[in-house]
Amino acid sequence: MSNFEMILSNLQEWGYWVVFIGSIFEGEIILISSSAAAALGYLDIYKIFVIASFTTVIVDNILFFIGYKFGIDWIVKKFPKLEPAKDKAFKFLNKMDMFFIFMFRFIYGIRTISPLIIGSAHIKPIRFFVCNIFSGLLWASLGCFIGYSISGLIVSDAFSTTPVLLTITLIFILIIVVSWFFMRKKL
Repeated sequence: MSNFEMILSNLQEWGYWVVFIGSIFEGEIILISSSAAAALGYLDIYKIFVIASFTTVIVDNILFFIGYKFGIDWIVKKFPKLEPAKDKAFKFLNKMDMFFIFMFRFIYGIRTISPLIIGSAHIKPIRFFVCNIFSGLLWASLGCFIGYSISGLIVSDAFSTTPVLLTITLIFILIIVVSWFFMRKKL
């Protein structure tokens, strides 16, 4: 068995566990990569979507209730490097309220601590729960779509055409620029 065949065998055997573990943390890369593997036929995109969305919603609800019950100071005392992320997340929460609750999982560097902070701010649990479900579904959908689509484009050799590559590049640049302006204006 060659190294490549061994990697593919391990991917099929352990891929869903990797999606599960990646969804606990900031696992966008794992979600996109596993979705790309699904486009190539090594994993099932529907299983990836269900595992990723279910796991991220459950974990964020657990973190919310921990923050709701115990606050945030205890974890910042244990891990002082979380202080800047805590301050940034509180700043976002105070300025954008529901929008932040819906979008926190898309903000790099504060995704894991955000549910703790939202809980410590004593946001109504039902409010968080509903936003969290929709946000988790959106996160999993986007990750699966991006990974599956990009892999499909690569396999079909569509990236060899300049217009497709240029369009994708421009879309990413536009998203980055709009996000930067939005965040700068809100803060």
